[in-house]
Amino acid sequence: MDFLVNELKLKPSEIAQCPSVLDYSCDRRMRSRPRWIVVRILKARGLMNESRSITSLFHMLEANFLKQCIIDHEEKFPELRALSAPRKDGIFALPTSGKSPADGRSDPTFTISYLTNSCGLSLNDAVFVSNKLRIKSRHNPDAVLDLLSQFGFTNAQISKLVTKWPLVLQSRPDETLFPKLQFLRSIGVPAAVSAEKLSVYPMILQRSLEKSLIPTYNYLKKLLRSDKKVVNVFARSPRAFVHGCCGAMSRNIAVLRDRGAPESSVALLLNNQPSLLMLGGEAFAALVDRAAEMGFDASKVVFVLALQVFANMSESTLQRKMGVYRRCGWSESEVMGAFLKHPLCMSLSEKKIKGSMEFLVGEAGFEAGEVARCPVLLGYSVEKRMRPRLVVSRMLERKELLKKSTSFIYLLMMSEEKFVKRYIVENQDRIPQLLDVYGGNVSVEI
Repeated sequence: MDFLVNELKLKPSEIAQCPSVLDYSCDRRMRSRPRWIVVRILKARGLMNESRSITSLFHMLEANFLKQCIIDHEEKFPELRALSAPRKDGIFALPTSGKSPADGRSDPTFTISYLTNSCGLSLNDAVFVSNKLRIKSRHNPDAVLDLLSQFGFTNAQISKLVTKWPLVLQSRPDETLFPKLQFLRSIGVPAAVSAEKLSVYPMILQRSLEKSLIPTYNYLKKLLRSDKKVVNVFARSPRAFVHGCCGAMSRNIAVLRDRGAPESSVALLLNNQPSLLMLGGEAFAALVDRAAEMGFDASKVVFVLALQVFANMSESTLQRKMGVYRRCGWSESEVMGAFLKHPLCMSLSEKKIKGSMEFLVGEAGFEAGEVARCPVLLGYSVEKRMRPRLVVSRMLERKELLKKSTSFIYLLMMSEEKFVKRYIVENQDRIPQLLDVYGGNVSVEI
């Protein structure tokens, strides 16, 4: 069972349908005459019906298997006989080198062996990839793998990269791969991020450094004015470096500029959701028109935030979110007013909306309409920001250390650094446990 399930990847249910296969000698029949690899290669090359079960082939007489699976296909795949040959030690292993005697090309069995042993591909993936790739020598592929390892690629990422782009093993590591990997490192892309994204989008490594990658970087740097933000674009949407800057992105940015969007809004959208700027022209124009029709002003930053909302949810989902706010006590005009003021309030989950409203109205004492006029509050964490500040503010009020005119909304919107300095540190001597209370280490009644 271990061999059948773990090595042949058969399902237990398949074995249950043909239990007599368990009687066969693992070494004498299943390993020494490796019918399973012959069958997988024939299926991968379209020479055998996918529905044919490997277990049924174990029942065939040796002569029948030899004729149907080896001799009948030798003309198209002369290496099959070598693949099916038994080894004296009773254990099958793919060859690690060799030439095809038929035509002098590299032996596909060597390619399969290299892909499984050196690149970590599964046998099925290796057979599939071998249709696109022939490895004549391990010298260049080894150099490619060494270079990838030096730039932080894990074994799993190398396997994924080779599966997606087999010809990487034939690329020139010093002349084509190294300059691109080094370029990404030079602009500040962390090794882990680079390896993760390139293993999923190997097309980036196929682009010209001088004609594509560097111009794309320069274009993004001009818009974002920061290497750190360019790296963020790479991490969020590597496709920006696949398609370059002269396609949909530049056209869509031109649409925003024509509508009156300032450069700061363009940069914000590019930093927040670069994939949105790579939509097709008609799709992007439809989002822009929708935002304008809803009443968003293109000259304000909320316009590009609205584009993010529209791009990420359907009309039915948007209407459902609006319904949640209405059930929380907002009027129709308050719902629209909050949306126009802070579009991202519609991106919150229903659970988050309800939880924040329950705290702000039920514990902090706000009217529902007050929250509607400052919808940004809804995005703050109840447990990490709002409740700790409410506790601190009430402790300060009891000690008359907080002016009655100080708005709790003002306290909630202060930066963490400013709040701690102004209300925790400055009052630590008067209320020694204040920091512990704020950090959640001491509980008090509010």
